[in-house]
Amino acid sequence: MANGVGKHKLLVIGPTEPWSVREKLCLATSVMTSGDQNWVSVSRAIKPFAEPGRPPDWFSQKHCASQYSELLEATESPK
Repeated sequence: MANGVGKHKLLVIGPTEPWSVREKLCLATSVMTSGDQNWVSVSRAIKPFAEPGRPPDWFSQKHCASQYSELLEATESPK
């Protein structure tokens, strides 16, 4: 197994650190403005609000869509 056969690599699907409340609020606001089908616009609109030290792909279209999905799951629906 010296050549790496049988070893598994861990794939990082999205950001490993949680998004800040500010970033989540900016995401939700941008989705309200652009819609949840236009992730290019959402991603572009919220990049200026990144917390210091975030990697360049922190607000990628895929990560924005994933984070928004998590927000919806964590939100209680009105009764």
